[in-house]
Amino acid sequence: MIWFILIITLINLTANVYAQLQRNFPTDSKLGRLTTYAFPEVRINDQSMYLSVGSQIRDKNNLIILPATLNETGFIRYQLDIMGHVHRIWFLTADETSQAKKEEK
Repeated sequence: MIWFILIITLINLTANVYAQLQRNFPTDSKLGRLTTYAFPEVRINDQSMYLSVGSQIRDKNNLIILPATLNETGFIRYQLDIMGHVHRIWFLTADETSQAKKEEK
């Protein structure tokens, strides 16, 4: 029984370490603010754009959001494909947003 409790405790301790890892965004990704969304159109920085085929959207926990179920707005990092369509979107946490704003200056 003691071994079981020890193993569970160690698993919980390592989970906290993984939660603190920072996400690395591609160098060509841009900071933006997603304001409205109507599939397949998104509005980033007051500019209308379209999602690419196979686009990927990730929330603040780095989990994939299906485009049809997106109901979130806020600061994002986004990446365009070669056609100029939005290929990837990452919703930013408060820390990531402040870091991105510092890098943009």
